[in-house]
Amino acid sequence: MFNRLKEYGTFLGSLMVTNYRLMRGMWKLTKLPQPAITVFGSSRMAFDSKDGDRACALAKKLTLGGFSVITGGGPGIMAAANKGAFEAAKELRLEYENGDRKGLPSLGIGLTRLNREKSNPYVHDYIEMEHFFARKWLLVRYSVGFVVFPGGFGTMDELFELLTLMQTKRMPKYPIVLVDKECWEPVRDIINKQMVAKGLIGKGDEKLVDLITDDVDEAYEVILECCKCK
Repeated sequence: MFNRLKEYGTFLGSLMVTNYRLMRGMWKLTKLPQPAITVFGSSRMAFDSKDGDRACALAKKLTLGGFSVITGGGPGIMAAANKGAFEAAKELRLEYENGDRKGLPSLGIGLTRLNREKSNPYVHDYIEMEHFFARKWLLVRYSVGFVVFPGGFGTMDELFELLTLMQTKRMPKYPIVLVDKECWEPVRDIINKQMVAKGLIGKGDEKLVDLITDDVDEAYEVILECCKCK
């Protein structure tokens, strides 16, 4: 009996921590200037790689265009995107309020105990979740568009969860832009030649991805145009 009570107490404690982190994350995101775009991509990719440069340039362009940028807050593509938003904020001469970073246009949402994803130095604000599901929910809930750079299992999970939520009408259709043709065109081939051809997804579901591109300007214009239609 004592062991069961102890386990129940541990469970309740974990639930309270999860709820607290989630509520705090929601509060932080409601303070972020809207509209916001979430940028996904690998923490393992070099910050100064070709795609890192694209992430930085696109995030800067988005911020100058009036969007906030949400990332996982870690290194690699995430740091590059946050750097772009950071540089744009300096150009726009956005000021710190009362010495903190409130009201500035980028936020990172990290995960506890994931050592390689410590917060990067460019993120304006940073929070951590205990669980992947809470982190993913926050990365999606307050955004009106998504940019996905190359990544591993985590990035693929994020992309296909987005597609599933839109396919099943559990969230509105928001723009999804995939950057790096070399990476994403084989994925599009699988979708078209296997999933569509074999009837594994519905007709038109392949169009949930709005664009696959190497061009930062093209990515920005598609996001801007799609958001205007909302």
